Amino acid sequence: MEPILVFENNKPYIVERFLAGEVDRVEVVQEVLQRDFFEGINSRGILKSLAESYPWPWKHQEIPCWFYLAASMAMRLHGNHAFHGFPWVVATGGLIPAFGPELGVRDTDPETGETRVRCPGFNKKNKKERETPCDQDTLRKAARGTESADLLAWFNGDVQRLLRSKRFFDKQGVFVGDASHIFVPDNDKYEGSARLLFDENNHPVSSKELKRMDPAKAARCAWRRCYKLVSLIHTDLEGSFFTYAAIALVPGNAHESPILWSMVDNFVGEMGTGVIKRLILDRGFIDAESVGNAKSVYGIDVTIGVKRNMHVYKDAAGLCSFEDTEWHRYLPGEDDGGAEANRGEPEAAPAKSRELWVAKAEGVTSFEGCAVPMNVAICTESRDPAARGSWAVMSTCRDMGAVEMLLHYKLRTCIEERHRHIKCFWDIAQFKSTNFNLVTHQVVMTLLTYSLLQMHFFRTGKKHLNKTTKPRMAERLKPVASYIMVVKGQYYGWFSTYEYTAMVLDVPEEARERLRMRLRELSKMLGRMMGMPGP
Repeated sequence: MEPILVFENNKPYIVERFLAGEVDRVEVVQEVLQRDFFEGINSRGILKSLAESYPWPWKHQEIPCWFYLAASMAMRLHGNHAFHGFPWVVATGGLIPAFGPELGVRDTDPETGETRVRCPGFNKKNKKERETPCDQDTLRKAARGTESADLLAWFNGDVQRLLRSKRFFDKQGVFVGDASHIFVPDNDKYEGSARLLFDENNHPVSSKELKRMDPAKAARCAWRRCYKLVSLIHTDLEGSFFTYAAIALVPGNAHESPILWSMVDNFVGEMGTGVIKRLILDRGFIDAESVGNAKSVYGIDVTIGVKRNMHVYKDAAGLCSFEDTEWHRYLPGEDDGGAEANRGEPEAAPAKSRELWVAKAEGVTSFEGCAVPMNVAICTESRDPAARGSWAVMSTCRDMGAVEMLLHYKLRTCIEERHRHIKCFWDIAQFKSTNFNLVTHQVVMTLLTYSLLQMHFFRTGKKHLNKTTKPRMAERLKPVASYIMVVKGQYYGWFSTYEYTAMVLDVPEEARERLRMRLRELSKMLGRMMGMPGP
């Protein structure tokens, strides 16, 4: 292996050469985040263990499985989900710095003076120098060849056992179950997808609801094709991290309740009792028998929303109607669970800025089919459980007070923000293929990367970043993404967007044409690396 060429940070020299119209490379770099992330999971043996258990689709491996997983995660960190963009991920990301010269080197071409990437590859078939450790099509074929069922079973089983062995599961044992639709283009070739009617807020609308709906509101409904992601998410009472403990990807019209309870059974079967201590769910997962079994068989305390037409609500409301009922003041925050608990009810949710009152009915046994009594916390504006807009949550936990139950349930609404992050900033729905194996690959690799990064920040004292969006996360990790790197020869310099823009404006007239031609050459080079035509 040829020696690595050392690059030196020399910002004044870079400014001088740039103003003279001389530059080898200009790139937005995500290297720091990727390098630190991969060094973290590699040093702790996580990447190696993931590779050992991965359900590789063939007997022979053209590339090491650890690299396939690292490359898949690097694409998620880089925000590039298309396999033909893999060369750009290698060129500007942290794979090579994290794994060293055996994977590849960056040096300067002695003839052109340009920075180049040279990779030896993983076999002796290569007759020419490579710009990537493997061909992007090799990654695509491996992802397509891995059956979706095998990949999900791996994530829900082997991955979670590994994470437990690395102490990724908090002793508080707080888990949240939820389901969310993932929308795709209206193309019936998306394998395993379903086409449903949604209102303007992207809530599914049944035929009965459509008939009762105001004509103007009904006109704003639209048919959309989608999958449904059912997930079991691990967090703590402070919301310091959010990691995916189990997932299922099903057609958009599948009912999430039996799927989630089956995931809970499988998780306890894999991990044993005591890992999940508290399970928080919305009303879509109401299943009296499963709630009772969770408490009596697994020792899991379930906190779940209540529908107003349920007997358990009516009985709790009756118990809280007596004059000696103890009411407590409750000031909901912006993410209060009341609005969510009341979603779909004909009554409007209470205004979030108003003072509310909450009382608890203990030992209610009218949750038909449930083997254990429930404590029910009823929230209302007027201390009247029968008033319009009142709502409730119930729990099998006997030790929580009424306000504590609502604060506990409030964690469930935080999961909505996680879904927004995954969809809007991690681009989980940017599927480049309609093949279900590839769709599942993107979902699993995105959530695996997200979960490992959450714990990486938590373990390295940066847990405040876990609640931020991906762009904000990048801004807080200088020089990740918010800085532009300019390279000339063996020297480089970091520039903020404003610094770089000002430097461009300062280029003297005699050097502008030279710089313009050089930037066009670099743009064409980037297009060739990504398999795209240059400008």
